[in-house]
Amino acid sequence: KNEKLMDLAMVLLELEKCDARQAKIIEFRFFGGLTIEETAEVLKISPATVKREWTMARAWLYQRISN
Repeated sequence: KNEKLMDLAMVLLELEKCDARQAKIIEFRFFGGLTIEETAEVLKISPATVKREWTMARAWLYQRISN
C-alpha cells in the first residue's frame, strides 16, 4: 500500500511539472474534497475549465499509474 502511495506521489509531481494547474485541481478535488465550483473559485477559473482539466488530469494519471 505504501508503495502505491509513493507511486501516486511521484506521478503527481510529474503532472505538476507538465501542468501545474491540473495538479492543483487534482489536489483540491481529490485530496481537499472541493467541488468543481469551489475549485474554480479558488483557482479563479470557470467551472467548465475545471471540469475539462479534471477529466484530462484523471485520464493522464490513470494512464501513468496503469503502466
